Amino acid sequence: MKKIAFLLALSLIACCSTTKYNITESKYNFDDIKAGTKYTFYDKNDRKFFVQVTSVEKDSIKGLKKKEEFKIAKNDIKEIKKNRNGATIALVAGGVAVIGFTWIMVNVMKDIGKVTGAALGGNR
Repeated sequence: MKKIAFLLALSLIACCSTTKYNITESKYNFDDIKAGTKYTFYDKNDRKFFVQVTSVEKDSIKGLKKKEEFKIAKNDIKEIKKNRNGATIALVAGGVAVIGFTWIMVNVMKDIGKVTGAALGGNR
């Protein structure tokens, strides 16, 4: 049961980000990147940066990373993802609720089985 819960949580967290730019698919088209939005950037060396974009320039993207100015050349960007934290929280909460409900139902069915077995002469 713990493994199922772990896999459910892992898959829910992984599915709650939207790829806004990918070098193999977008080919230097940064139209979906908007100023004022937080993104996760991956450079060509697979380094990860959490940045709030302040402006999209001709050759670079500027923003704030841990309250410090950040600038990355568009040529150095491998992928940009936008995290949807609200969706992640809702999906994880829903998954936990389903697991909890299932656990309760299993225990209720066990109790019903014991009572039914005793009523039918299972306990002598």
